[in-house]
Amino acid sequence: MPNTVFISFLLYAFSTAITPGPNNLMTLNTVSRFGLKRSFKMLLGIITGIMIILTLTAALSFVLSRYIPQLTEIAKILGAIYILYLSYKIYTSKPVELSDKTEEPRFSRGLILQFLNVKIILYAITSLNSFVLPYTSDLLQIVGYALLLTAISAVSLWAWSVLGVLLTDLMRRKTRLINTILALVLLESVFSLFF
Repeated sequence: MPNTVFISFLLYAFSTAITPGPNNLMTLNTVSRFGLKRSFKMLLGIITGIMIILTLTAALSFVLSRYIPQLTEIAKILGAIYILYLSYKIYTSKPVELSDKTEEPRFSRGLILQFLNVKIILYAITSLNSFVLPYTSDLLQIVGYALLLTAISAVSLWAWSVLGVLLTDLMRRKTRLINTILALVLLESVFSLFF
């Protein structure tokens, strides 16, 4: 993978992983209510679920690209369209409101959420098919990128859990600025896919 594409891959991965979504909002809500120590099992469940989804997506993408290589280019175009959509949604989103109803954090809750979390599934498909598969067909490298995406997701999750309360306040005060910056980062990712 060329360095410019790798940098765009990282920018896309970080900007997508750090934006509000089911994992980040649940983490923010849970940690602010129960503390980091009591929320640890749920966070571990989320990270485990992300790793499973990303690994399964990597294996499936590898098989499809090997036996139906035309799908890689189609997936790249669809991924770019999704990134444009995500950029628009981030730019136009409003401040986050948290729910008052939160259950006791559990590993299984964090794990199961991943199989219902459209954002993480699309994150896996878009990242791998748009940035990785056009440049490698080595299964170990593809799984390595999936594990890198898992690590990026874990870092983002910990950022939301440790700095969650501060981020909530910042997001409410500077929503437009933060959303604009994240949207522009995503647009740069689309640009680098094709130019």
